[in-house]
Amino acid sequence: MSDEALNRASLEKLSFQDLVKLADEYGVDVPEDLDRRFLIAELLELSEETEDHSEEMIIATEGNEEQTTVLSGNFNENQVSCVLRNPAWLFVFWNINEQDSARIREMPGSVLKLRICSLTDSKDLKPEEVFEVQTSTQSQEQYVLIPKGKKFLRAELVVITPSGGEVLAFSPVVAIPQGSSFVNDLQPGRDTEFSPVAELSGMREILTEQYKNHRHSFS
Repeated sequence: MSDEALNRASLEKLSFQDLVKLADEYGVDVPEDLDRRFLIAELLELSEETEDHSEEMIIATEGNEEQTTVLSGNFNENQVSCVLRNPAWLFVFWNINEQDSARIREMPGSVLKLRICSLTDSKDLKPEEVFEVQTSTQSQEQYVLIPKGKKFLRAELVVITPSGGEVLAFSPVVAIPQGSSFVNDLQPGRDTEFSPVAELSGMREILTEQYKNHRHSFS
């Protein structure tokens, strides 16, 4: 399996257990509750990083018969979900039912966007801040960079027309892990008093190396 290039059509045909086995070949541990679409996206990215050739090959079944049927992955429901890849990137994926999809195509000037809502509390209905992201053409998934300092996020799938906007679906609220304020506020060259334990951990050296390699991440 590791010698074959992966594509979305072939992965959609595999069961979740087969996807887990494939991920194991790449050395990836998969939680039992991981969303299937997120796992497929991770496998595609891993395949792109490890394969040098550009031609995609269809994964064969046990009888070595090629499967040519392409599954769209659309379950005829309006859905949008999101999951953290890490504290800086949000992976958003969605479906649109056939009726709304046809209606949107017929509306002149319509644009499909992701509306990312920042919440102060997971139960808040009204967001404290909102920004919109243009979706990729013919795509049903997208990575979104998370602004610094956010605690809770909700993604909304919206269609924008010249006459207004319409929310097609919204995701569950996602909590953003919060780091130590002491570590977040560290800056190279600033006179910071480290505890004996922090000194033993090599925190000062780690901070220096981080600044050398990733200066753009320091404000």
